[in-house]
Amino acid sequence: MQQKRQRKILVIDDSQANLILLRAHLNSMGLVALMADNALDGITIAVEQRPDVILLDVMMPQIDGFEACRRLKADVRTSSIPIIFVSAKDQAEDKISGLKLGAIDYVTKPFNKGELQARIGIVLQMMELQERLLLLANTDELTSLANRRHFFQILDRELLQAKIRGGSVAVMMFDVDHFKNINDTFGHLAGDKILQQVGKILSENIYPMDMAARYGGEEFIVLMPGMPVEIATQRAQKLISHIDKNNWDVNGKPISVTCSAGVAAFDGADSTDPYELIRRADDALYAAKNRGRNCVVPYNMLKPQEIQHTHQNGDFIELQSKISSLAQQIREQTLGIISAFTKAIIVKDPYLASHIDNVKAYSFEIASKMEVSQQLIDQLQTSATLHDLGKIIIPNNILHKTTPLSDEEMRIVQRHPIASAEILAPIGMFSQEIVIIRHHHENFDGTGYPNGLIGKNIPIGSRILAVANVFDAITSSKPWNLNPRSGEETMKEIESLAGSQFDPQVVYAFRKAYDENQDAWPLSQKRMEMPAAAN
Repeated sequence: MQQKRQRKILVIDDSQANLILLRAHLNSMGLVALMADNALDGITIAVEQRPDVILLDVMMPQIDGFEACRRLKADVRTSSIPIIFVSAKDQAEDKISGLKLGAIDYVTKPFNKGELQARIGIVLQMMELQERLLLLANTDELTSLANRRHFFQILDRELLQAKIRGGSVAVMMFDVDHFKNINDTFGHLAGDKILQQVGKILSENIYPMDMAARYGGEEFIVLMPGMPVEIATQRAQKLISHIDKNNWDVNGKPISVTCSAGVAAFDGADSTDPYELIRRADDALYAAKNRGRNCVVPYNMLKPQEIQHTHQNGDFIELQSKISSLAQQIREQTLGIISAFTKAIIVKDPYLASHIDNVKAYSFEIASKMEVSQQLIDQLQTSATLHDLGKIIIPNNILHKTTPLSDEEMRIVQRHPIASAEILAPIGMFSQEIVIIRHHHENFDGTGYPNGLIGKNIPIGSRILAVANVFDAITSSKPWNLNPRSGEETMKEIESLAGSQFDPQVVYAFRKAYDENQDAWPLSQKRMEMPAAAN
């Protein structure tokens, strides 16, 4: 089992007493504390050590905390490190200034030990969730190798470095021979086990700096930075030999499994892009198949008639179709994984379980009445599923509070759309949904949050999600709303806010949807009635 990485927290504070106190608090949380008594040293440590979180004082000599934050966020090496201001400056304008500079939180001195630890814990919890989601988004579910998307990210980076610094990058593409026959004869479960074992053989027999990935179906690919084509070809021959000599069996019956391989390399002599390099490796693989399989062919040794012009035949269309299908599968798998993580939030607030389903249903009906594109409808369904993911940053005492929130508590609550967007951002496949989620609390008149967008500057998906979200919130029973309103009463209130809080066109579409569905809406109240009706 992989050991959990110990987190590092950098404290930048000119008070030795505060440094000693914070070190003790952080050590008691099992965290590594890095200390700096001035901003310049702190920035240097941040660049060299890459801490997970920075606790930053505001009032310091030479360079204050605000300027230090500005410099940290401007440096690509430190821009993604979360910063929490810990300062005696407790005016609202100070807090606003700090947050506008990119800090994730602001704690005033003298701080409560439990509160500070809770806030650090929330930031670390968000980071862990991001890292887990990123790992899952970059990993092939069947083989646990890198997936196609992640492979291209690394290949693009390695090619760029090779072009800048000089050097070579080799790519080896493998295909399991006669894999369709294996599936047809022994079944897809047996085929899956063979793919898993091929992936294991590749990952265990490459150099530490190399990268093995599943390219799709029965195809695998290995990236070898700094490797000339001649050595890469020798390595590919050893790999297919390992595969050929492995003791393969299905249900105790020995079988033969071999792979063909194509090798291509960038050596700095041309302007090869990642897709051209892959095309060359694929052409070489195709030639290896035609030469009898279970062999390796380097691209530079191809005969002219062996070079495939995929853009001129059906192979290109087939490849496009495969990529599109794989991308959709990855998206659906990732969405399912994220949805599973929302259970952690539902434990904090059980209301969210039905809230997600209700908002999806209301958003769908509004979007249908507005006759928006199917693409936007699909994005709305995903956005409704993920829009409250950021509530993981809200402490339970605030989430379940039945009395009015303080300004500080309201500020924490208003961070949750940004937190949702920040959690999803590293995955790279929900870019449109992130925009919808980030702005679903904006008001049509510009008084909303987090950016105060006005009118049609608010994404249409956000405007639709806002109405669906509020309708369910008002009509659902919660600790702070023990007397939910009726559907018609809520509908009239939403109509009264058309042009101020809500887009009038969205409200008009929602009225039409509500009139058609009022016997079944609000969904929250109908679901509460269902168990009673069953008795």
